[in-house]
Amino acid sequence: MIKSTFPILESLGYQGLFETYFKVWEEIFWGWRAYREDSHIELKSEVWWKEILNRLSIHFDEADISQIIIKSHETFRTQISLYPKVKELLSGLKKNYLLACISNVSDGDLAREDMEIFGILNLFDCVVMSSDLGVRKPSPEIFEYALTTLKIKSTEMIFIGDTLYDDIQGARAAGLLKAIHIRRNVSYYHSEYYIEADEIINNLHEICSLLKEIDI
Repeated sequence: MIKSTFPILESLGYQGLFETYFKVWEEIFWGWRAYREDSHIELKSEVWWKEILNRLSIHFDEADISQIIIKSHETFRTQISLYPKVKELLSGLKKNYLLACISNVSDGDLAREDMEIFGILNLFDCVVMSSDLGVRKPSPEIFEYALTTLKIKSTEMIFIGDTLYDDIQGARAAGLLKAIHIRRNVSYYHSEYYIEADEIINNLHEICSLLKEIDI
């Protein structure tokens, strides 16, 4: 992702090495990432991109920042894909349930574009990105926003997430009916954090049988 943005910096007059650029990016990006994780405050990616360019003494305007963000995300988009048969799973669930997507992401509009491209955006009744509200999971506020949008009670929602710190802790704090952990990966931060989930699954397709047991 970072390499794809380097030509833009060069077009803005940067004459340094890519290695220098990468080192500055790494320091600033991960510094802000740690702040966001620890504070539960969400920031738009323009915050760290502006700091990066200022550190490199590059003159820029808002259009330049937008171009860098879009280019970086376009490269990221080529590296992601849906898990097998997820679209079919969501389509089936939508027949009987309200579906919400609650995600920690700094550029919500671009994430929605991803969902649209993958053909799943219209399957959700509510899509809440942390950048929409300026707060990140595990803050209960982002879950409460989804509940309000869907016009349901906390005891009528279950949440499935792959991080204990962000997802399970957040769902618990919001008082949701169930906080279900899908074993998939861990957060970059708080990897040692532990909170017991109500249920554990190994892939999303186990959710159908679990919903029958919960009787929701």
